[in-house]
Amino acid sequence: MDSAAEPGFVSEELATAFAELRAAAERVTAELAAPHLATDVLLAERHLEVTHRLVGAAQIDTTARIDTERLHRIDGHRSVKAHMQHVLKISPSEAGRRAQAARALRRLPEMAAALRSGRISLDHVRVVARVQANPRIKDKVPAQQEKFLRWADTKSFDGFQDKVLDWERSTDMNGAFKDNERNHANRNVRLVHNSLDNTWELSGHFAADQGARSREIFDHYIEIERLADWTEARARLGQAATVSDLERTDAQRRADAFVKLCNDAAGAPPGTRAPKITHNIVWSADAYLALADLLGADAAALDTHWSASLTNPNTQRDQWCDPDTYRCSTLDGVPLEPVEQFFSSLANHVRRVIVNTKGVVIDLGPTTRLFIGSARLAAQLQSPRCIWPGCDVPTSRCEIDHLRDHAKGGPTNPTNGAPLCGFHNRWKQKGFATTRDPVTGRSRTYRPDGSEIE
Repeated sequence: MDSAAEPGFVSEELATAFAELRAAAERVTAELAAPHLATDVLLAERHLEVTHRLVGAAQIDTTARIDTERLHRIDGHRSVKAHMQHVLKISPSEAGRRAQAARALRRLPEMAAALRSGRISLDHVRVVARVQANPRIKDKVPAQQEKFLRWADTKSFDGFQDKVLDWERSTDMNGAFKDNERNHANRNVRLVHNSLDNTWELSGHFAADQGARSREIFDHYIEIERLADWTEARARLGQAATVSDLERTDAQRRADAFVKLCNDAAGAPPGTRAPKITHNIVWSADAYLALADLLGADAAALDTHWSASLTNPNTQRDQWCDPDTYRCSTLDGVPLEPVEQFFSSLANHVRRVIVNTKGVVIDLGPTTRLFIGSARLAAQLQSPRCIWPGCDVPTSRCEIDHLRDHAKGGPTNPTNGAPLCGFHNRWKQKGFATTRDPVTGRSRTYRPDGSEIE
């Protein structure tokens, strides 16, 4: 958009406000170009994010007003989304997200106030707006605003999104199960040849369980390719090798891993048993027991529950488990469909893991120097990702580290272990420390000066 080509405001107040906003932005940009202490730059980053949220809130409020007052009709646009695409020159997906957020916040005043104050981001709002758009549970979302805001305050964005979607699954179990059944019925993979440039494009989609199992096998092959690159780089350059010295990019390794997977499958004699890949499914006990009680360990009970909820909505409970503690996922936190996994558990082996009241897995074996076997798995269960703040490396690719150093008497048991990626495990040698809060069970990370990384 060319702001110079825009007509001026009729309102002097609005014209002045925008002139001051642009002038302030220019001053901040100029000031940040000058040398400053690192602490000031990091603090400026936070203030800029809050300012971005306030401007985003104004955008959403303006979109809502244009929508409710039908102002987009002035120039003949069919919808506020079409209006934004044309006037603002933004993508259809971004216009759709803004329109959806505007509609959601009209029914969610606490979330709207939190955005206007800079407490939450536009990304937080968009997650809740997507759930609010679910017609089966939209009337239940407003009552959850306090819970959602608490999650936004206490969790990373990924953690917040996981918990909101867990709440949706626990509230809309029937819909989630039917959606998963439909996704499974529509499963598909295509390998399409492009005759123009002689390339091939792979695409497809699966339901939750089949996709998660396939992803674990695929990740296993990707890891083999990654280790091969590191072995070659270190043989060539020694321990000085870095990521930039690897022969292939992440994308190239993924492609080669898929080809190797296909070659291995093609080279196996008919009837050969596939290599065993352990597919760990992590359940929260209360969710599993509540689902067992609801379904009565009988597949027919699910149809009965559907029928009852359709004929009498009052028979459908608001939630079948506590979303604060709910978990039905792979070891890395990839969500699975609970009803499907429940019936699967009736026919397959289930590993029992005992945790304390804070969700920390208790000791499963004798004290050793290394986390191996059940002790390693129990430590991995503490978190689906590296526990370092802001790190999203999945736990299956992490090392298991002693929270209290083994050399200082720290035991090798799950209460003293947690997943840390290789980078952050080595970073601890620079004086950083990780602990687990005995009250909440949450991991905490401290700088060498003793201050906590939020």
